[in-house]
Amino acid sequence: MIIDIHRHFVAREWHSEYFWKHYAWMVQRSAADMGIPLSIEDIQTHMIPTLFDTTGEKHLEQMEKAGIDKSVVFLWDHGLLTGEPEVSIQEQSKVLFNVAKKYPDKFIPFAHIDPRRPGAIEFVKRCVEEWGAKGLKLLPISGFNPEESETMNLIEAIANYRIPVITHTGPGVVPTSSRYCDPIYLDKMLLRFPEVNVIAAHMASGYRQQLCTFAWYRPNLYTEISMSQFIVRKDGYPAFARAIREAVNAFGPDRVLFGTDSPFSWGIISEKSFVTAIKELATKAPDDAKFTESEIEKLLGLNANKLLNI
Repeated sequence: MIIDIHRHFVAREWHSEYFWKHYAWMVQRSAADMGIPLSIEDIQTHMIPTLFDTTGEKHLEQMEKAGIDKSVVFLWDHGLLTGEPEVSIQEQSKVLFNVAKKYPDKFIPFAHIDPRRPGAIEFVKRCVEEWGAKGLKLLPISGFNPEESETMNLIEAIANYRIPVITHTGPGVVPTSSRYCDPIYLDKMLLRFPEVNVIAAHMASGYRQQLCTFAWYRPNLYTEISMSQFIVRKDGYPAFARAIREAVNAFGPDRVLFGTDSPFSWGIISEKSFVTAIKELATKAPDDAKFTESEIEKLLGLNANKLLNI
């Protein structure tokens, strides 16, 4: 079984125009790094609309092509930093959970809201108790410190549910904030709530070495590999294999998870190609980064299956 631990539902009206303007600039920069010249107009007119899917149909299509059996799905609430969208995070969540209810064998919904919002704790409890949320997504690139009281109070409120928490780590895309995305900001949470399993998304990106050094000391800390598609595309397969090997060596084979960050990763490599790149780690990785078939099976789905208690 292949389980994607990191997938977003996206719509234009779910984010401010200020966000989309700066996101287009970031896409242009990233494409240039990969040798692909794109104009801002082309990105705004042709590329960004391909991300939009509030029915799950695009996601299901890509999952089927890639052989992905299930995906954890959530939202992206950064309105307090980048400007409020037309549709509130509460209304967005209703759409997400309704789609997950329609496709219960495919989508695993996580609750998500900026913990600084009024009523955030009550909203997350409702997501879990009434709507069936199986975890919580945090997004410190919205400008909040995970060590501060709003976040800690939220984690305390959901600790008894025994659901995992996935949180962004690593630099944030413009116009979000990178201030609190160093994985060290998770330490207070990890120590105060040892019963809560916390997933550091993206292998902490630019903080990967620090995250891996940190991993051995915190048994309730996990990581996932979404957006390592950039490494495949830009730096090549050997660099990708070594990055994943570094994470598995640091965390052990049971605490590293597969994730795509779709649809934001669709322009890098396809989900099918990404899954293939992981499956081939046993045969095509360089000698200093070889994987066993057992490690690959755990990475692609067995670890997430156990963590989510599916």
